[in-house]
Amino acid sequence: MSDYLDCFIESYHQWTLSGKSPVLASAELNYYLKQKKKRLKKKRLQLEEDYEHVNGEIRGDQKKEGHPYYVRILYREARHILNYHQDGKLLKSFKEPVVFYGSLLDKEGYEDHPLSCPNCGHETMASLLKEGCPYCGTHFEMDDVYPCFTSFYSVPMIVERDRLMKVLKRNVLIGGGGSAIVLFVLSIITDTEMVWWFRIIKALFLSALMGGMCAVMVYMTMSMFLLIRVFMEAGRSLPLLGGISTGKKLTARMKGYDPDFSYPYFEGRLIALFRSIAFSEAREKLSIYTGHEDLSFLDDAVDLSYRGASKLKSFKEEDGRLKITMKIYMHNTYMKEKITRKDEDLLVTMERKAGHEDPGFRAYKVQCPNCGGSFDAMHQKKCPHCSSEYELVNEDWVISSITKA
Repeated sequence: MSDYLDCFIESYHQWTLSGKSPVLASAELNYYLKQKKKRLKKKRLQLEEDYEHVNGEIRGDQKKEGHPYYVRILYREARHILNYHQDGKLLKSFKEPVVFYGSLLDKEGYEDHPLSCPNCGHETMASLLKEGCPYCGTHFEMDDVYPCFTSFYSVPMIVERDRLMKVLKRNVLIGGGGSAIVLFVLSIITDTEMVWWFRIIKALFLSALMGGMCAVMVYMTMSMFLLIRVFMEAGRSLPLLGGISTGKKLTARMKGYDPDFSYPYFEGRLIALFRSIAFSEAREKLSIYTGHEDLSFLDDAVDLSYRGASKLKSFKEEDGRLKITMKIYMHNTYMKEKITRKDEDLLVTMERKAGHEDPGFRAYKVQCPNCGGSFDAMHQKKCPHCSSEYELVNEDWVISSITKA
């Protein structure tokens, strides 16, 4: 599984350079990246981003079972390199140690799973539904190829472990060894009244003692600065603790509606939809967004980085729909006169028809029930052929509200 992650990260790096869609990226993730590319172009920015390997990196994966799909959270330590260029000149550069997380969705054997047609409700096999419902004739195109990454994010680390040890050893040796050499030379030069062999013994003793003391002082000073950084990062991350139990709480609440509910999949879907909406230039035309808030504060965003935590704020069923409000913790980058980064908390409400069975794939292209024309139902609210409105909320999760927390 680590090969999947390395392949995706490398292809994402190439996307920042060439715009070529990353391999293993889901259709929704590709849509978000295309919108982001348009925003960067509008701001006359060129992005170069990479997650380099580091020595002794820790990596792994966490498998979350589900039916008819499962999600693997793949992760590894990395050195995050982020450069913004404008008109060919380097505008801003960032470098920091992080843990990179990617949500890999797979649906092994899902084609043999019985599903209900999202259009007429008749039950059939997923493999037949993909080719067209045998009852009503509705066709559903699958743009996703599985396994695929549905979302990704990175969480900052305080230090890069291997580099910290190298710097610590180097500074301790320089501080301790340098002071020992200086004291040895001074002791030999100044104590001229003593015999030469006694001066050497005394200089060796004093330099060893002082060198050891200086080495300890360098080590303690560096440890103190590291401790200060730990406390500063802990204070910044303290609000994220509220999201620790969210996965268990939401999974328990969803059992009565969807026994196979997967929180990692839902979390990835939430962030993917939010990013797509934030970078869209025509939010009012999106079927994945039914809200009417003023989202102009997102118009200058050039990067929306998820901090790896969300908190359940409310869960209710209303008018036959599930409405789940989540507080998401983001670290966002904006470009106005200059590039700025800041932590932001946002309230996002996800909505879906209560009791609806997840069809096992996203209905990106559907047949209009009014005129029969095919169109992208994920990102177009109205059929381009007859202008009839398609309510995606009856088939899938949509976002109905985005506000600042």
